[in-house]
Amino acid sequence: MKRTIISFIIPFLIPSMAICQGQVFIEFHDNINQKAKVVHFPKREILNPIMIACSSHVIALSDIFKPTFLSLYDYSKEAFIGHYLQKGMGPDDVSMMTTFKSHGDEFYFWDINKRALSFVKADAPDHIARSISFTKVHPNLLKVYKISEDRSLATGAFPDSPFAILDNTSNSIIKFFGVYPYDDFDNKLTDKDKANQCSWYIHYEPSKMKMVAAALSGEFITFYDMKDLNNPTLIKKKGNLLPAYNGSRVSPDNIYSFIDVTGNSKYCVALYWGKTRKEFPHPDLFGGNKLLIYDWNGNPIKTIQLNHIYIGIAAAPNSEKVFLVRKDIETKDFLIESIDLK
Repeated sequence: MKRTIISFIIPFLIPSMAICQGQVFIEFHDNINQKAKVVHFPKREILNPIMIACSSHVIALSDIFKPTFLSLYDYSKEAFIGHYLQKGMGPDDVSMMTTFKSHGDEFYFWDINKRALSFVKADAPDHIARSISFTKVHPNLLKVYKISEDRSLATGAFPDSPFAILDNTSNSIIKFFGVYPYDDFDNKLTDKDKANQCSWYIHYEPSKMKMVAAALSGEFITFYDMKDLNNPTLIKKKGNLLPAYNGSRVSPDNIYSFIDVTGNSKYCVALYWGKTRKEFPHPDLFGGNKLLIYDWNGNPIKTIQLNHIYIGIAAAPNSEKVFLVRKDIETKDFLIESIDLK
């Protein structure tokens, strides 16, 4: 378990020493510069967020380093709501989040230590409304995402495939699926090494019944049609740059490409860096400075060059607004900002 947690937070901790440049963004021909607008989320109430999610009117921040895990802000009313969910192993506690998303007016997260997919209602955030336990499914589930009431999607150390469809009721795996950058992705690596090296970010869009999966290390993004959950089909894959590792350690030449992915019924949005760790302007910064906008068939629409480096993004479900979170390296404050995609 310690190794899993380390692999999850490793982007925030590992320095690098070489200079390279990713290439996925080259296929975009409509490239614009755009300054994000500040969201009036009180600075003193933003703790140390590493993930952001968004419902129809609430921004939620998750924090794995502070006593509380959840901070909520009503952006329709510009009003801070509060901090919720304590660290621990109790029924309404959180041990370690590795995914954090919204579904309708609920927020959900995968607690990797409790092996549970837990749901919190935006209007009753002081307790966990329900949880789906996956204690009997597979020993190495890294991230789990909701698809429907009876199905979930997981990344993990699976045989020959990066993803799996889970049955929420029977606590079982229905289907392994998905592709790596190469069919023969280093046959010497274990399944766990492959999963940890790629460090997938996923967004499932229920209105389209499609998903996007993007790798943090290397440069690789894939789109899948999920209408038939017994047989998800690949729509498109882009990039073929493998993660750069020396044994179990990240190489200084490793490219960090996709920092986060989000979406709504109209767009898939990826937060992108495409360079090595050394190329960040400050050693305490990690994130992305471009938004890559795709349609749900994986076709490029445009890129937005950002003025700062952001650590997470979340698309508003009913508008063309994307919320972003970043750290001001001078003041050490965390800021929430927004971009309009139209």
